[in-house]
Order: sequence, then C-alpha cells, then structure tokens
Amino acid sequence: MNASSLWTRSLAAAALVLGSAAAVAAEPSRAELTRQVEALDQAFFDAFNNCKLDKLKDMVAEDLEFFHDKNGLMRSRQAFITAVKNNVCGKFRREPIAGTMVVYPLENFGAIQMGDHKFCTPDGSRCEGKGKYVNVWQRKGERWEMMRVLSYEHLPLSE
Repeated sequence: MNASSLWTRSLAAAALVLGSAAAVAAEPSRAELTRQVEALDQAFFDAFNNCKLDKLKDMVAEDLEFFHDKNGLMRSRQAFITAVKNNVCGKFRREPIAGTMVVYPLENFGAIQMGDHKFCTPDGSRCEGKGKYVNVWQRKGERWEMMRVLSYEHLPLSE
C-alpha cells in the first residue's frame, strides 16, 4: 500500500468517526427530548380536543397505525382523521394525567412517549374515563410525525 492510499484511507476513517460523533452530538439530551415531546403532545391534543383536523393531518404519518383496545387497528392518516371527526369532535376531550408521561429516545429516529390520560366532557367539567397510551414519534429534520399509537386499558376513572 502506498503512502497516498494510506493517507486517503486514514482521512476516510477520520471522517467516518467524526461524522458519527456529530450525529450523536445532534441528538438532544433526555430532558430536551422530553420537553420537545411534551410540546408535541400539547399541540396534538389542542388540535384533537378542538377539532383542528388540518393541524392533526400535519402531525400524523400517512401510514399511521393506531391500535385501540376497544376498537382494534386503524391504519392511515385519513382513517384517523375521519374517526376523530365522527367520534371525537364535540363529544369528549382528552387530558393528560399529570406526572405520568415518560419519554424514551429512539436514537437517530425520534421518541417513544408513554403515559396515562383521562377523558372528559368537551368543556372539561366532568371526567369519567381513563386510559394508557404509547406513541412513537419520528423526527424528520425539524418536523415530527406521530407514527404508531397504542391506546389501551380504558376504564372508568373511579377504577
């Protein structure tokens, strides 16, 4: 192997290591990621609770998969938007239960969000149900999309 070839390989290896370090450095801290996902959750459920369907469309993946313990599997953004329009708008609102949300990083992809929530009248005056959720968020540059949802253990709030 000649000196020029060795030099080229050394530069390539250094670039690979530095590029990997830069990719790792670009990942937010766990606290920052949690703040980002909390903000996504607030924006998502503001749109959900107030029937802002265009905003919801912007926040969910085209190939969204939504698994619900009472209603089964829903696939696609359009199916989800139609279900919200027909079954949520003006009928109930979702509110997170404080202190239950946790966020786990998915390196070079996004985040897993888990927590508990309750379901209330549209004006929030009475809450009767609760459930658990797991959301998978994908980061695409500066934009985030909800890709997968597990919504389960729906029970009366008293249990």
